[in-house]
Amino acid sequence: MQNKGRLKDTPFLKLLMSFHTSNATGILRLTNGPEVKIIYLSKGKPIFSASNLPADRMGAMVLRLNIVTEEQLDAALQDVMKTGNRLGTVLVDMNIITAEQLFDLVLKQVSEIIYSVFELDDAEYNFIEDVHFSDEIITLDLSLWDLMIEGVKRKFSPDKLKEIIGHSNAIVQKNPALSEDFSIIKDSVGEKFYNLIDGNRTLEDIIVEAGMGELKAIQILGVLTLLGFIYPGDEKKGTTATSSLKSEIEAKLDKFQTMNLFEKLGLDMNATKEQILSSFTLLSKSYHPDKFVEPHYKDIKPIALQMYNQILEAFTVLYKDTTREKYIKDISEQDKSMLFTESDPMLARESFEKGRAYVNEKKYSEAYKMFTTAISNDSNISEYYTGLAILETMNFNNHPVNIGAAEQAFSRAVELNPDEPRNYYYLGVLYKNKQDYKTARGYFLKALVHNPNHRESKKQLELLDKVG
Repeated sequence: MQNKGRLKDTPFLKLLMSFHTSNATGILRLTNGPEVKIIYLSKGKPIFSASNLPADRMGAMVLRLNIVTEEQLDAALQDVMKTGNRLGTVLVDMNIITAEQLFDLVLKQVSEIIYSVFELDDAEYNFIEDVHFSDEIITLDLSLWDLMIEGVKRKFSPDKLKEIIGHSNAIVQKNPALSEDFSIIKDSVGEKFYNLIDGNRTLEDIIVEAGMGELKAIQILGVLTLLGFIYPGDEKKGTTATSSLKSEIEAKLDKFQTMNLFEKLGLDMNATKEQILSSFTLLSKSYHPDKFVEPHYKDIKPIALQMYNQILEAFTVLYKDTTREKYIKDISEQDKSMLFTESDPMLARESFEKGRAYVNEKKYSEAYKMFTTAISNDSNISEYYTGLAILETMNFNNHPVNIGAAEQAFSRAVELNPDEPRNYYYLGVLYKNKQDYKTARGYFLKALVHNPNHRESKKQLELLDKVG
C-alpha cells in the first residue's frame, strides 16, 4: 500500500481496495487545490469523513434538504457560536430534528463527502497510519461495497461503464490473482454476480440472469471490473447479444444528429490535437467495419460503417488546425445568429472565460458583452450572473452604475447556487450602501451560514454592530 500519491495514478476505488486488503487504520487526507477532504479508516473501512467545503457542512445540507428554514438555521448558528456545541446537537435541543434523525443526517453527510472523492480526477493523497482519533470522531458502520457502488455510479455514466465492462457478447472471466481479496464482495450483491461467472456466460447472459435490470447490473459489473475481479474475454460468436449491440450503435447514431463534431468525439472545443487523435483512435477500435466481418455481424456492419464514417469526418475536420479554426468560427457565428435561438452551454462557458480575462485587463465594456453573451446562451449558471452583477455596480465608458440590475443578477445567482457565500455578501453590501442595515445584516449572516469563516462578512457585521 502506497501512503502518498495522486488519484490520477491510483484511483480512489483502488485506494479503498488497498486499505481493505491491508486492514489499514489511519487518516486519509486528500488535497485538491484549496479543497481538503479527510477520511478516517478503521481496519480497512471508512468510519467518518470531514471537508473544508461550505457545501459539505451540516448547515448547508439541512438547508438543502428543507429540514430547516433559513431563519431557524440562523438562530441555530448563533447558538453554536455562543455555546460551542455542534450544529446537530443544537438542532436536536431546538426540537427541529430528533436524535435518530441526527444520526441519519450525520451518516448522509459523511457518505456524501466520500462519494465526492470518487468524482475527483486528480488530487494529492497522504495516508497517516495508526493515529489516535479525536474524541469528536463519530464511528459509523459504513458498507464499503455500498460506498463503492454509489461512488462509481456518480463518477461514470452508464455509457462509460459499458465501455469499461466491454461488449455485451464478451465472455466474462474471473481474475484468479484476486481470489484472496474476495472478502470485499462477500455477502454483497457483487457476490451474486461474481458467482454467475463461469467462463461461458457473456455479459448479456449475466445481466439477464441476475434479474436486477441493466442499469444496476452494469454498475455492479463496472465495480468488479475496475477492482480487477473480472475482465471481458473473447466475444461469443453466434449469440443473440448481437441484437443488443445493434440497438446500442443505432441509439448512438441517433444522438449524433444533434451533436457537433467535437461532441461526436466526446470532446469540447478546447480539445488539443493530441486529445482529438486519442479519441478518434479509441472510437475507431470500437466501430471500424473490419471488426464486424464475421457472418453473425452481417446486420451490424452497415451501421458500424455509418458510425465510423461520422467519427472519421469529425477527425478529418478537427485534426487540421485551419479546418478546426474555421469550423469553430462557423458554429459560433451560427449559434449567435437570429436563426438559431437554442442555448449553447459551450459557447456560454467560452464567453464567460473571455469576460474574466477582459476584467483582468480592465476592459470592462468587452467583459460586460461577454458576460451578457454567456447568460443568453446558458441562463442556469450562477457565476455568470455574479460576474455581470459586479460590473453593474461599476461606472465605465458609457455604462452607468445600475444597482437595481446588480441586485437582480446577484439574486438570480443565489437562486441558482444557494451554497455560494459571496453572492449573499455582495447583496449585503448593496443594502448596506442603501442604509438598509437590517436587510444587509441578514445577508451577511447567510453568507456565514454557508461559510462560517467568510472574513468579509464577519468584518461587515462588526462594522454594522458599531452603527447600531
